[in-house]
Parts: sequence; C-alpha cells; structure tokens
Amino acid sequence: MSIQNRHSIPIQWEFLISKLKSSVTVVDATSPELPLIFVNEQFTALTGYTFEEVVGQNCRFLQGRDTNPETVSKIREALKQRVSIKIDILNYTKSGQRFWNELNIDPIFDDEGQCLFFVGIQYDISERKYAEEQLRRAAKLAEMNSRGHLEFIGKLSHELRTPLNGIMGMIELTSMGEISEEQKEYLELARQSGEALLNIVNNSLDMAKLGRGKMKVEQIEFQPLKLVQQIVRTHEPAAEQKKIHLRCQADMQVPDVLIGDPLRLRQVLDNLLSNAIKFTEEGEVLLQLDVKEQHGDEITLEFSVSDTGIGIPEEKINQLFEAFTQTDISHARRFGGSGLGLTICKELLELMQGDITVESVLGQGTQFHVTLPLLRQHVIPHVG
Repeated sequence: MSIQNRHSIPIQWEFLISKLKSSVTVVDATSPELPLIFVNEQFTALTGYTFEEVVGQNCRFLQGRDTNPETVSKIREALKQRVSIKIDILNYTKSGQRFWNELNIDPIFDDEGQCLFFVGIQYDISERKYAEEQLRRAAKLAEMNSRGHLEFIGKLSHELRTPLNGIMGMIELTSMGEISEEQKEYLELARQSGEALLNIVNNSLDMAKLGRGKMKVEQIEFQPLKLVQQIVRTHEPAAEQKKIHLRCQADMQVPDVLIGDPLRLRQVLDNLLSNAIKFTEEGEVLLQLDVKEQHGDEITLEFSVSDTGIGIPEEKINQLFEAFTQTDISHARRFGGSGLGLTICKELLELMQGDITVESVLGQGTQFHVTLPLLRQHVIPHVG
C-alpha cells in the first residue's frame, strides 16, 4: 500500500494507527517547521491534548522547564540527518504534569529516497524512571552507610590495637620471670589468644582502609628471594610444632632486586602460609617462586603455596574470597580466625595489579597461585 501524496495519509492507515494501543504521531518531514499531521487516540489520552489542538504544531509544545536541552539537540540532529532515534525525554501534559517519554522516531521515504514523514511512537515510562531513581538513591544511601560503618570499624580497630599491644607486652615480660610450669602454660594460652585477637583487629583495620580507598601500595626496591626465605623462617616454629615439613623452592631466574611493595606481598604470603599450616595435620607445606613472564622492564612472578591439608569443597571455592567466609562452621570453631584474611589478600593483590587463584581437592590439599607484576631495578653504573 503506497502513500498517496506528500501531505496526507491514506484513510486506511489513519484508521489502523488510531486504534493502536501505543501513542503514535506523524510529522510532515517536507515542511521546515515539521508540523504534526496526525496523532492517534492514545496520544491524546497520554498528553491531554486534543487532535485539533496539536495538528499543525511542532512537537516542542510537549517540552517544559526541566526538559534536557541536550536530549532535544540529539532529537533535532536525528531529524536533520533523516535517521531513526530512540531516546528518553522528559515531557509535559496539557495540565503541566511531568512524564517520562520513551520516544522512538523513524523516517519514512518514498521510492525516490525523499523523506516524507517522521513517525513517532511514545511510551510513558514514568514508573520505570521512578523505580530507577529510587534504586539510585537506595544505592547511594547504602554506600554512605557502608562508608560510615567502615570508618567506625577502622577507628574502633585502631583504638583496640593500642591496649592489645600493651597486654601482649605484659604477657611477654611476665613470661621472662621466674614462674611455674602451670603459670607458663596459662601465659602461653593468653599469648595465643591475644595474638588471635590482635590478628582480627589488624584484619578489620585493613578491611576498613581498603573499603575507604585509604590503603596505599609502595614502589620500592626489595630482594624477592630473601623476602621468601624470611617468610618461611617466620613460619617454621608453627610447622615444627605440628610436625609438618615446610619447604621452599625458587626459580634461580628470579632477579636479585625488584621494585614493588614487599610489605603487602609479605602480608599476602604470610596469610597463605599461616592458613596452609593451620589446615594441614600431616604432610607438607610448600612455597614455590617462579618467573611466569618477562616483558621489557616488567617481570611477573608466581608464588604458589600448596599443602596436603583438609582441602576445600568445590562448591565453596567461589565464596572463598568473600569477607567473613570460612568453608565450614566447624572449621571456624576449630581453627578460629575472622574470615577476612583471603579477602584482604585478594584486595591487596588487586591494588598491586596482581591476582590470586586456588585449586583444591577435598581431603587431599589446596594450592594457591599468586601472580604479581613487578619492575626490574635500573642499575646506574658508578662513574669515576
């Protein structure tokens, strides 16, 4: 069915369009003013304007004080270019009530390629826009509340750490005096409990810093092989106490000096080794260091921590790096801990542009892989 002339619509189309459940407008594209030549019943129901009031007018009468000028410019540009456009615009009814309009405009061409009409289809999406705004406000409020909670946790953890350090110092001093074996046992239990509580406080403080974007990483020179050896030595007493073999292997291609953040790297590896020893009853724990990639001045190291411990159920692995998560409530009771350590590891590695992954077989053991890009040291030769 073809269009009869440049300024009219066949009566068959008028009848069909008038009965559509969507608001429809037809604009004369051949006139510079782009006047409306037809609107259907749904348009009059949506806007409150009658057919007689709008025919011959440009659609700008639907715009109002809060209509975004940038949106209007985009519509005008699409009409100028004779292209389709789908856009959300704030419009006003005849009574001045605001409504959000999802506007779809398509140009209609004749056989010679001349643009004769613009057909617009309008949908009232005010309810959807209102819901989106409520969601945005709720998200903003939740973010503000979360930030407030993190600030509170950070301040509380900071205040707790000072007296806890004092308590730990007093326990250490008392242990150095002349005491009975029974008293020594009590002090050792107090020391272990104090260290566990101090670890929770420190982890909470780190989580608060990470959540508020206050955690910073350094770029300083350090010796990766020496750092790994120091970390392993720190954990040897705990491994010996459980009669676990703690080993360390390193790729000899690892450079002597690299640039990164040794403090945060040590924090990550300390946590992984501590967990590996904690969840291993027999067998061994291995820390392995390899060169994974080298590109110019950047070298990527891989630190692997593997154990022969209890393992992790497959369905729990995806939750492993979520805050306050442990694989089993019985593990929390038996082994203790805040459930923050691995979350902090992941966050710290992301700050350092690194990554952490895990492989595990229940009852056989677990292996964590940490990849970390570091920079080579630029050696400046001595002159003279």
